[in-house]
Amino acid sequence: MIEAKDKMRVVLLTPSKRLLDLSGVSELYFPSEHGAVGVLPGHAPMVTAVGTGVVLYSQNDVSGFFKVAGGVAEITCSSVTLLVDVGEEATTIDLDRAKRALERAEGRLAAKELGNVDVKRAETSLARAQARIEAVELHANKNSKEKKSV
Repeated sequence: MIEAKDKMRVVLLTPSKRLLDLSGVSELYFPSEHGAVGVLPGHAPMVTAVGTGVVLYSQNDVSGFFKVAGGVAEITCSSVTLLVDVGEEATTIDLDRAKRALERAEGRLAAKELGNVDVKRAETSLARAQARIEAVELHANKNSKEKKSV
């Protein structure tokens, strides 16, 4: 499929399912291992590791949000493919559960001096919980702004 010069195709895949396959996207932001990456149509080709955080895309002034963790991204001038280890659409995330996971991870990290704490695992849990909460909050803010403008 050939995209218009000012649009691109975005595909978001996990090992078990296709979360997103969308044409006509005007911009995309995702976390990499070295910071956030912003992609507009015509971006230079590249491959990079995907970090833990929020994917944001815009299509026709509508935004969507996903929480992702790990994987690889391939960018061409007309498409972006994100092959992620874990991905969740913001609308499917249980906010209360994410907040409880954040509290558990913070508690483990606070108790790391006591030993018996896998610090790397606790830090990973913390980052994933923070990303889930951020995705839900971004989605909620987008919806509240849309309702106010109607």
